[in-house]
Amino acid sequence: MKKDKENIQKEINDEDKIPKSPTSNNTFRDFNKICRAYYDELMHISKEEKPSLSEIDTLVINDLIHEIEEYSNKLLSNNYVQPAKKIIDIGLVITDFFLKIFGGMSELSNNYKVYDAKLTDILKYPLSLKLLLLKANFNILINYENDYDNGEKNLNEIIEIQLYLKSSSYHLASSKFHMAKIKYYFKSYDEAERYALEAKNSFENANDSNKKNNKKEEDIEKKVTQNVSNILSLLAQIYLIKNEYKEAAKCYENGYYLNLGRFGAENDLTLFFKNKMDLMNEELKKFSSQQPKTQVIINQNNYNSNTIDNSGNNNFIGNIMHKGKAETFSFKIPSTTLYEPFLLSVYSIGQDDSNRFAPELFLGNLCFDKQKLAKYLRLRGNNFNAKLYTDDNLNTILGNIIYYNGSLSFLDNKLRNCLISSSVQWNKNNY
Repeated sequence: MKKDKENIQKEINDEDKIPKSPTSNNTFRDFNKICRAYYDELMHISKEEKPSLSEIDTLVINDLIHEIEEYSNKLLSNNYVQPAKKIIDIGLVITDFFLKIFGGMSELSNNYKVYDAKLTDILKYPLSLKLLLLKANFNILINYENDYDNGEKNLNEIIEIQLYLKSSSYHLASSKFHMAKIKYYFKSYDEAERYALEAKNSFENANDSNKKNNKKEEDIEKKVTQNVSNILSLLAQIYLIKNEYKEAAKCYENGYYLNLGRFGAENDLTLFFKNKMDLMNEELKKFSSQQPKTQVIINQNNYNSNTIDNSGNNNFIGNIMHKGKAETFSFKIPSTTLYEPFLLSVYSIGQDDSNRFAPELFLGNLCFDKQKLAKYLRLRGNNFNAKLYTDDNLNTILGNIIYYNGSLSFLDNKLRNCLISSSVQWNKNNY
């Protein structure tokens, strides 16, 4: 009995050291009691035949959930993991009762003929509050407790709610990337690859319609670039485990050009991917006497402008090959996704037009940054990727490049400034 009293006193003393809530300035003990009181009240209301909440009650619960999320963040920042977990667990039960009450209220107040449609909209509000706490809970499970089993269950619920709420591509992509990492941890490599590719696709289609200034747009671009880079790194590891070395090399190459275009040659991520790419290419040389000229996967289709996706979707899959002959060189341009470089493969003009792309005529590749290229071509809006491959824009690019006396020259310095890298000798002076 004495030990029990000592343990209780120790818990009380420990709780007194916990920081207060930054919102209400309540102590942890008092805030926990408040949460328990709302928990009990909502549980009883949810069991009533005609459950209901006033508008004021609803606002109070809304504020309480947001305070739980904010308070838990403060507790974590001060290394109080279990207290943070404790209030989040109570909050999640509160949101479940809140959701149940909302469902009952809508069922009673709506005409059954329109019930389903209205219920879908009504439940979005309590679900958005639950999503807030599920994300906070996931953070603790994965980053503090290393509980991947419950983390996976928690994340499945997050993704389910995000799909229901039609969350932005950016947030859904983040969740799928987390799932890819969990599947990788469990050595489910095929599933990890699938989730990683879905996340990459979603990030490449992320479009923030609320961008208000260039600074915010730049910050979003950096975040997306960082996330896509992390996905490419994870995919490369998966492909190495699956002995798919060429696929791994493509991931490192795409990561290199992505970061080279955004941040330059001396950036840490650029150097990381370059080192990985060089090492992979050296390894591939040991197993193959013929090194591929480009790592881009394409369909060897003839250029047909009618097959270009006119929806403006950023996720423009690289399955169309644009082939042709400019005034001083032949070219191949595979369509690629937004966060891959614009690739131009250059061939010298031979004697035989029927064999225009013979290996011996290959001169090298030019890689352009698509963001800069879009500004150069004056393409407006965020969904510009497909527009880069229209007849007019391809002709503008090709018409400002010439091959003469063994080197390429740019007729427009603004186009030259879009260049990331070149394996073709080119004239760095004005033509």
